[in-house]
Amino acid sequence: MNLKKKMNRQYMTISAYVIVTCIIIYSLSLVAKNAPVIYYKVLNSLGSILAIIKPILIGFAIAYVLDGVVSWIENKLKRVKYINRLKSTRGLAVLITTLLVLAGFTLIITLLVYSVTDQIRVANFDSLVTLAEDTAASLTNFSKTLTNKLNSWNIQSNEISNVVKTISDYAMNIGTNFVSGVMNSLSNVTGTLTTLAFSVIIAIYFLIDGKMIKEVVGKVSYALFSDRANKGMKRFLGDADQVFSGYLKGTLMDVGVMMVLISVTLSIVGVNFAVIIGILAGLGNLIPYCGPFIAYGLSAIVCLVNGDITKMIIAIIALIVIQFIDGNVIGPKLLSQSIEVHPLLVIICLIVGSSVGGLLGMLFAVPVGALIKVIFMRFIDNRIQMKEAIKKYHSSDDSDLD
Repeated sequence: MNLKKKMNRQYMTISAYVIVTCIIIYSLSLVAKNAPVIYYKVLNSLGSILAIIKPILIGFAIAYVLDGVVSWIENKLKRVKYINRLKSTRGLAVLITTLLVLAGFTLIITLLVYSVTDQIRVANFDSLVTLAEDTAASLTNFSKTLTNKLNSWNIQSNEISNVVKTISDYAMNIGTNFVSGVMNSLSNVTGTLTTLAFSVIIAIYFLIDGKMIKEVVGKVSYALFSDRANKGMKRFLGDADQVFSGYLKGTLMDVGVMMVLISVTLSIVGVNFAVIIGILAGLGNLIPYCGPFIAYGLSAIVCLVNGDITKMIIAIIALIVIQFIDGNVIGPKLLSQSIEVHPLLVIICLIVGSSVGGLLGMLFAVPVGALIKVIFMRFIDNRIQMKEAIKKYHSSDDSDLD
């Protein structure tokens, strides 16, 4: 009787396994069949979640970058008589930092507006029309000369027309995509401003109550996870903070220095729109190797359009000198707190970051790559120490046997 019950129980268990396996296989087949629909629904859900948490992420990023400035101002305020008697000087430090950032943005926008309006005022309408006519005539003459030269080499005109048509279509597509991108940005300007406003408010709260939030998160983590997991997360966050704080803060300081140097240098040379070129080139330094190309390209274009070949040569030489100083003196000094990354690894990180996250991916590609390098090298060091310990243990055993 007991044997019969045991056999029935085994049959029931086998039947349950078979039924569960069939259900899993059927479910997987449905998932595979409806994979595109599920994929798009997951993407839409992630997009909705990202739209909700985007102000929080941006606010955290702003607070993370400005935390060092706020702490420095707070320490200075504690040394001031009467102010140090306040219950908390953190709020006042956050207010001063916010005003300084707003003043900086206002100064940059004012310089941009003044630079553009000044150049428009200097270049009157008649000179702009003449410049456009001369440019069109030069392009027409260049096209005729090129066509005659190719015809003298017995190259068919149809081939030339196809090449010209291909280039024209490519240029037209680029122009169309650029215009559509600008229009989409303008249409979303209200949503962007709203997100930015909420992000600033959240950043202010992070800056004021950062220590309290950190303590709450620490308690929750201690209650939910094991000591080993908490130790691993603490080490990871420490590495991330060291890499990102050193890289981002150093890069932002480098951006400000390069903005000033390039703007002043190009203004002395006499290049039009020098301030705009300096600001764009400085912002381009957020992505390694992009800032110099922006500076060289815009300076050459502006000088060529105005026919200032001499100014272009002088400007490019001056920019080469500035880039040399930045690459060998300013950059290493400001980025000394971050981990060193080989140029080849930087290029690989930029390629991967661009393919994964576009412009935003390129901005964070290098610090993420540096963080991966730190974690990988720690893993390698631990493995080496473990192997050395095992070798030492076996060698001690062999000596005991002898």
